[in-house]
Amino acid sequence: MLSKPYSSVIVTGSIGYDEIMDFPGKFVDYFHPERLHQINVSFVVDRLERQLGGIAVNIAYNISFLTTKKITILGAVGKDGGQILNFLKKRSINVSGIIKDNRLYSSCGTVFTDRNDNQIWGYYYGAAIRAKEIKLSLSVNQNSILVIDANHQNAFLNFQKQAIDQKIDYLYDPGMGISVIPKNKLIDGIMNCRWLIGNDYEIANILRITKLKKELLFKKKIAIITTLGEKGVRYEEKYQKSKIKHKKHILKIKNKKKFKTEINKGIKIITIPSYQVKKVIDPTGAGDAWRGGFVGGLLENKPLIDCLKLGNVMASFAIEKYGTVNHRPSKKEIEKRLKAI
Repeated sequence: MLSKPYSSVIVTGSIGYDEIMDFPGKFVDYFHPERLHQINVSFVVDRLERQLGGIAVNIAYNISFLTTKKITILGAVGKDGGQILNFLKKRSINVSGIIKDNRLYSSCGTVFTDRNDNQIWGYYYGAAIRAKEIKLSLSVNQNSILVIDANHQNAFLNFQKQAIDQKIDYLYDPGMGISVIPKNKLIDGIMNCRWLIGNDYEIANILRITKLKKELLFKKKIAIITTLGEKGVRYEEKYQKSKIKHKKHILKIKNKKKFKTEINKGIKIITIPSYQVKKVIDPTGAGDAWRGGFVGGLLENKPLIDCLKLGNVMASFAIEKYGTVNHRPSKKEIEKRLKAI
């Protein structure tokens, strides 16, 4: 169920750089279960790239391929942030609400990826702390979608509080920050969001930490979106009566895969398969690309099924390139993959 037509999107989250390193081995071979209390391990990598990135940048970039409606990023960059701002302007993304700090460096995420696509991240927030000063009311209105994503704790909670106070529809993605978000604030953020999103591990961890039950979220008309990597995505929300007449409805598509819409105890569960690419080059940023695809679909007022498919489509383009903002799909390519799912 889509809430209403949206006129713009405001994306919050980290803005910075990604340092991406490829480890040709497997992490599991270097962690010994009997020594986890005293870890001392190093990885020699065979590739290093420094790319533009940050969660807000990645999400907004992917949205920009799907809509001409206004896309705004709110956050902060450091004294090395000029390249990022110029990049965003070229994609017609509004950066007027981004603070530039001339003392600190921009945020930077460092990731090691092994040959099984497992990842270990380290993160420096830097200038992102300045985003705690930003007033949401200068950019958002009642017809906006807000994305609240991983950021410095104070910035994250700043946007969360304002969104709740102003009753703005928001996509809530606390997964990468749950270790620093106080439990009571995490519960507030979840209970007032429109969409809660994370991968299967993150969603399970969020529910474990908060002790919230899915049934309570569905009762509050909150949808849970669980990204499943190469398996696609699962969408769950309270069932609203529609044209679906059967308890279980399965649609077959051209490539003989299936996506399912299942009604179970008053809950609608939609499962959409991923678009299978020929070769995965780099999984970094796939989740952000998914979020961009989904939000882009919402902005264009597309049916829910198409919004979910667009998430899978944009993620498929992201994993075919090294880095998070180096894919440049055409409208024709996007449409082709959308039809293939």
